[in-house]
Amino acid sequence: MSRKYADPLRNFLHFLENPQYPSVAPHLHFIGFFGLWHPTTSKPSIFKRFLFYLIVSFFFSQYIKSFIHFDYTSLKLILQYAPWHIGIVKSCFFQKDHSRWEKLINYISRTEREQLAKNDDSLDKIINKYIGRNRRITYFFWTMAFFSNISIFTEPYQKNNIVENGTSTYLYMFDGYTPFEKEPPGYYVSMLIQTILGNILSAYIVGWDTLAFSLLIFYAGQLRVARVYCVRLIERGNKEKSHQNIASFHRFYATLLKYQKLFNNLISPVMFSYVVIISVNLGVCIIEIVQINNDFRTLISGIVYMGACLVQLLIFYWHSNDVTVESTKVSYATFECNWIGADRELQREVALIGVTTTKRLAFDAGPFNEMSLPTFLGILRGSYSFFTLLNGTN
Repeated sequence: MSRKYADPLRNFLHFLENPQYPSVAPHLHFIGFFGLWHPTTSKPSIFKRFLFYLIVSFFFSQYIKSFIHFDYTSLKLILQYAPWHIGIVKSCFFQKDHSRWEKLINYISRTEREQLAKNDDSLDKIINKYIGRNRRITYFFWTMAFFSNISIFTEPYQKNNIVENGTSTYLYMFDGYTPFEKEPPGYYVSMLIQTILGNILSAYIVGWDTLAFSLLIFYAGQLRVARVYCVRLIERGNKEKSHQNIASFHRFYATLLKYQKLFNNLISPVMFSYVVIISVNLGVCIIEIVQINNDFRTLISGIVYMGACLVQLLIFYWHSNDVTVESTKVSYATFECNWIGADRELQREVALIGVTTTKRLAFDAGPFNEMSLPTFLGILRGSYSFFTLLNGTN
């Protein structure tokens, strides 16, 4: 299958593409390189999985230290860099549900390959458009994460050597266990370990997020494809072909609902954790920014970090909301088929399809929150309320 997607970045990053995975090829390359995706059991894959368990152990040591010997500074670091700790949740859930993710990705890729193989201009236009959108958001997010990481991982060095009562301070990003002193040269070895493990964990986060973005975009696009199928349900003068179209569409739509439910089950607990922690994290970040005095570089770093968190959350909720909106339009497309001139039996079948497709699809962040734009605004209000609460106790 040699088909060019309607996006100029495809030629620039051609090596990331794979016709077997039209939507998710770059994402699988990315998370496969860092070991989160491992459909094979090769030696490099085994080493990357070992590295994953090492990273999880390192971050869990920070939680254990905070629990055994409570330290405000360590707790503050956990809150300040909460997205990295959410990354532990994301990557652990992904490993636990790896076979289910594999099943979902195979379904998505198989569906797109079959549709593109039909050489149908209407379907190609929809698929190429949402794959192009997928690529733009993915590459933008990767670029944003790269520059955000540079800003974040250099921030502790900018605050070092501050003399307080004759003692120099050396700041960390994470307070996980390392068998080195907290002052140079041991400090720099610890920071090197933190930087390496932190960047790999950041890659887990970025890979999981952009894969989830791409699947949300896929579902919105496939609901547009469903509308095209609905318009074509009735073949004038061909009752048998019309029956086949209706049966084929019903299988397509039922399978789409089945895997939408699977995807929702995979991301719902992760997004619930993310929503809770990011709400707290944004409040802490606002306090940090408000308290900065005469430190322009730290101010910019804090604003970039908070902006990255908001953009990340907005992309999730925007595209989830898009799926919900598109799902409400599918049933209306049945009125655009040639149902008026069809016989009574076909009209009843079209009416059943119209009722079946009225189902409103939505993605959940835990048992209480639906991923939608109104919920996103509610999270912002909740973060501001948490900021005023913390600020009022200072």
